[in-house]
Amino acid sequence: SFSRTAVNFSAGCRTAMSNVVMSITVLLSMVLLTRLLYYTPISILASIILSSLPGLIDIAETIRIFKIDKLDFLACIGAFIGVVFASVEIGLLVA
Repeated sequence: SFSRTAVNFSAGCRTAMSNVVMSITVLLSMVLLTRLLYYTPISILASIILSSLPGLIDIAETIRIFKIDKLDFLACIGAFIGVVFASVEIGLLVA
């Protein structure tokens, strides 16, 4: 998911073993913390995920795509807007 990718990226993980460790962490969190997070509003959980977004956006790469191919840039921006404001599926459909 997007949030796990953000955590892996910001932690500097580069190997497949990081995915195994992340999977175990998610499993333990689901087993042990589900009851605590049940009453947390979805807007708070969404804000946590969106707060990691700026670290994953590469503005220089987006500008480079704009200079090279306008159609690819349009697909990039469309996918970004689709994912942020709708869902991953909508973002993929737009791209």
